[in-house]
Amino acid sequence: MRFGGAVAEVFIPLNASGDVDEGRVGAMLDFLLRRGVEGFYVGGFGAEAFAFTTEERLGFLRMVVDYVRDKVPVSFLVSEMSIKRAVEVVREVSKVGVDVLTIPQPYPQQFGERGILDYVCTLSREFSGDVMLYNEPAVGNPLSPSMVIKILDKCSNIKYLKDSSHDMIGLHTILSAHPELRVMAGSDGLIYDIMLAGGVGIVSLVINPFPELIVRIVNELRNGNYAEARRLQEFIVRVRGVLKAGGLSGGYRYAMSLVGMDIGKPRPPYEDPDERTKEFIRSSLISLGLIKQ
Repeated sequence: MRFGGAVAEVFIPLNASGDVDEGRVGAMLDFLLRRGVEGFYVGGFGAEAFAFTTEERLGFLRMVVDYVRDKVPVSFLVSEMSIKRAVEVVREVSKVGVDVLTIPQPYPQQFGERGILDYVCTLSREFSGDVMLYNEPAVGNPLSPSMVIKILDKCSNIKYLKDSSHDMIGLHTILSAHPELRVMAGSDGLIYDIMLAGGVGIVSLVINPFPELIVRIVNELRNGNYAEARRLQEFIVRVRGVLKAGGLSGGYRYAMSLVGMDIGKPRPPYEDPDERTKEFIRSSLISLGLIKQ
């Protein structure tokens, strides 16, 4: 299955003790599938990857793959910086069976060109299917457009790019060199821009509490309804700003509880919003017409 469209970067449900709550996984995935979500992205940085062990992330991946059973494609982000351990993880992911393996740039130090190429290409060669390169400057080692092009030139099974650089000129430079590349927006704030530039979808956090909103903008863009898509993008930027008031992830989890899909509070060091912030989020979402009073 091809990866694209409205893809959810899914959070790991937690119980009151902060442990993985397997009993909530199916309900969460159903909530998203019934509303048109077209794929799942597991182990994402935005979905608190750094708060979980590798074993927990792989365990959650197995739950997702077992539950989805080929309904939609699944991708997994390898976030190990030890290349030996990363290779082991890729082999485990291959056994689980995902559609696309996602590889970020090595981080957080500023590695040289040879080190970056060795890391990405070594991991991509270990996976027999399609690979997605993830350029996420927030981890501390942004990839320049020229570096992305060098990676694509050398690693032949990288078919996708998840772009969180916010650099549209750079993205056009990459696509000029590799027009066959399937680009996924890495920010809910740039769905419109990246899909108009030739992108094939969005890996979204906003989609978790408000799947219909992200599914709709993707479909409007596919259908060429650009004026409506631009209006939706402006609205999504406002929603994104409200949710980000709750910290790196807490606002998204809290909003999910407001729409009847409680997946627990963030695991420290990720923070649950304080009561004042929760009231701001709740009242703002009411004003935006996304939840009822």
